[in-house]
Amino acid sequence: MQDGYTDDEIRLLGAALAEGGPLRCPRCGAPLDRRPVPPRRDVSYVRDRLWLVCPGCHRTVVLDRREDL
Repeated sequence: MQDGYTDDEIRLLGAALAEGGPLRCPRCGAPLDRRPVPPRRDVSYVRDRLWLVCPGCHRTVVLDRREDL
């Protein structure tokens, strides 16, 4: 099983997402695949979330698009 991203790497990805720039894996440099995370009906608030998946090293992270990371 692969280790996840570090907190610093997640902050970098969050900043890149907020800026609208290209999203690349901070570990291997591969372009990240973006997958929307649909909101759950059983949650009273709505989040705009995005699941980022690296096709190179298989690390993943879910980020809130509107949250400052």
